[in-house]
Amino acid sequence: MLLALLCVGIFLIQLDVTVVNVALPAVRVDLGTSLSGQQWVVTAYMIALAGLLLVFGMLGDRIGHRRVVLAGLGVFGVASLACGVAPTIELLVAARAVQGVGAALLLPGTLAVISDMYVDSAARARAVGIWSGAGALALPSGPLLGGALVSALGWRAVFLINLPIIAVAFPLAWRLVPQRQIEQERAKTRLRIGASFVGPNVIAGLMNFVGLGTALVLTLYLQEHLSQKAFRAGLELIPLFLPLAVLGPITGRITARYGPRLPMTIGLAFGVVGSAFLLGVDDRSGYAAVVPVQLGLGLGMGFLTAAVVHAAIAALPPDRAGLASGVNNTSRQAVGALGVGVYGATLGHAPSFVSGLHVLGWLGAGLWTVALGITWPTVD
Repeated sequence: MLLALLCVGIFLIQLDVTVVNVALPAVRVDLGTSLSGQQWVVTAYMIALAGLLLVFGMLGDRIGHRRVVLAGLGVFGVASLACGVAPTIELLVAARAVQGVGAALLLPGTLAVISDMYVDSAARARAVGIWSGAGALALPSGPLLGGALVSALGWRAVFLINLPIIAVAFPLAWRLVPQRQIEQERAKTRLRIGASFVGPNVIAGLMNFVGLGTALVLTLYLQEHLSQKAFRAGLELIPLFLPLAVLGPITGRITARYGPRLPMTIGLAFGVVGSAFLLGVDDRSGYAAVVPVQLGLGLGMGFLTAAVVHAAIAALPPDRAGLASGVNNTSRQAVGALGVGVYGATLGHAPSFVSGLHVLGWLGAGLWTVALGITWPTVD
């Protein structure tokens, strides 16, 4: 039950990455903002999240992860309410930044508690697979739920939907998350940072740079280039996000049995192919042209996520679980936020939407190829 509760934490954090994307056109119209304002609604959350993950991960190692999990749920709930009632784009962006602070408290805490619960490496790999699968489940849920909420109730509902979830999760967390005893003078294992830790974190960052950047681009392609309604666009993004939810637990079991290198190699190969399919989109293309892009990246991230998280966590001693989680999640979220900005700016400055997609196809395939080259010498 505790593992299920921790999965709710990652679900909420990931939900607010993608549920917002389908609401961006409605936000633009209602609050009178530009493409830059739309991007900031996404990146303010991700920058605050990425910038504080390491600090809060280390804080959890010092004061106990129960406290940071509870604080994260509380801050996230208050900020979600503020987002839902924001009257201007400036206040919405500010509230999204505070929401990112809550997520930064919550994310490393949930993963560190899992590390504390499962001392055995294989059991931990399976648990991380379930945890990452729950987070991935939020990704297809985001476009679907967001599309339905925007169509029926307006864009503000995509933030207010967090409140009943937190109302249930907070008292359960208060009861179930254990308070680890923190020794003031405990002896810590000597910390040595090597390639086995650096490599997986670099790969995790490159994965999110391409994955989250592509998710934004595909949302804009469906809603603004093809003029699809929000809910239909959410449905049409399922091939990107559903493989992540399905493959998370499967990848956890593969990692437990064979180690992280095999699923990471498979995932990166799929990612290269998926990005390359952007080169086939032209001015006459419709939805079918981006389905192979979604499948390639969805399968790639599905095989990669649990394996790369496990590789990074396993590279440091157990008493540094918060630090390891903080570094890994900082790498994923910070570089992912950079990816959203770079992909959006590339489209905004390209001569045409399609020519921008072609540039991003080369960029994504190249970066995932680099990640594949890093995998073999650094990951066992």
